[in-house]
Amino acid sequence: MNRPFLLRPLSADELLEVQRLMRSESTPASVYRRCTLVWELAAGFSIADAAVMARIHYTNAHKWVKRFLAMGMDGLRSRQRTGRPRVYDKDMETAVIRAATSRPADLGLEFTTWSLVKLQQYLRRQPGAKKLSRETIRRILSRHGLRFLTGQTWCESTDPDFEVKKTPS
Repeated sequence: MNRPFLLRPLSADELLEVQRLMRSESTPASVYRRCTLVWELAAGFSIADAAVMARIHYTNAHKWVKRFLAMGMDGLRSRQRTGRPRVYDKDMETAVIRAATSRPADLGLEFTTWSLVKLQQYLRRQPGAKKLSRETIRRILSRHGLRFLTGQTWCESTDPDFEVKKTPS
């Protein structure tokens, strides 16, 4: 049997909070597993056995126990992650929205309606937007409740014999 992990004695408040989080239906599964880890360590189990019971990898169990010892109950919660920084700033987002909601003729363009391809070509001529992708434009528009509709085309003819000519012979 492995030797027990030397966890400091938990205060009554910490034990009650661990127990409350383990019983709560709204506790995220990851926090529940970490609380189980601390609970089993407090009961005297080794860190290897407690990690198995809590369904946490042994090396991750060490990390969470160290965070618990350093930060208390707050150490059992995941930290907020910042994520990847935005490639384009708010000014570019404003330029995309402004262009998409304006009439192409007002911008000196020869067509009357925007398509995603035309919008991308127009925006890429702006400074700082050389690599602006269609998907980025689509995401920016979607965040602001805008989207492109699929175009429908049809053919009309002024020829009085059009219907006769249209039918196969």
